[in-house]
Amino acid sequence: MRRLAAVLLLCSSFALAQDETKPVAKPSSPKATAEVSGLPLHKGASEIDVFTGGGTGFGKRSSTQFFYVGGRYGRVLTPDKGSGLLRGNFEIGIDVLPLYVIMEPPQKTFGASFNPLVLKWNFTSGRRMIPFVELTGGALITGQDVPFGTNNFNFTPQGGFGVHFLRKSNPKQAITFTGKFMHVSNASIADANSGINGSIQFILGYTWFKK
Repeated sequence: MRRLAAVLLLCSSFALAQDETKPVAKPSSPKATAEVSGLPLHKGASEIDVFTGGGTGFGKRSSTQFFYVGGRYGRVLTPDKGSGLLRGNFEIGIDVLPLYVIMEPPQKTFGASFNPLVLKWNFTSGRRMIPFVELTGGALITGQDVPFGTNNFNFTPQGGFGVHFLRKSNPKQAITFTGKFMHVSNASIADANSGINGSIQFILGYTWFKK
């Protein structure tokens, strides 16, 4: 996850720096026209997702399972930067997951999660697909302790990659697949902090792009 964070922060820093140093293209210029008429994730565009997902812990937490339903709002902050396969833009967003189920011995518990910071780099060199990498910080509140015997509030740092598959009939909508690594820990705010050191998550969503 540290490598993913470093890559994402470098990409976003590069994009923001370039955005500050380069003059903004006038609406009448070919560059500006290409920016607006290309892929639906361009500077100023928003995305709205609904998704469901789940996963499993591994190692000593391999018996722990996850299921959740949520939504995301994101907004692209920069124009496309770079060239070739790395060409892309920087997006920031938030996730709200009102239904979160964790199945762990000897109990099952329900809760909700909120990710107030989603950092995302969209790779925009393709025409029908928009791959991305993301780094997410959030929190999870459950009705019972997670893991059992600790406490019911945890932090959930996450990192992973995904792809928006644009619909042929409407390229402003997409089916989105995401794979993530997630860590669950109370960061020692409780006496016990055994945590869930690692889990793999897979997410299926539907996305609408605006503007």
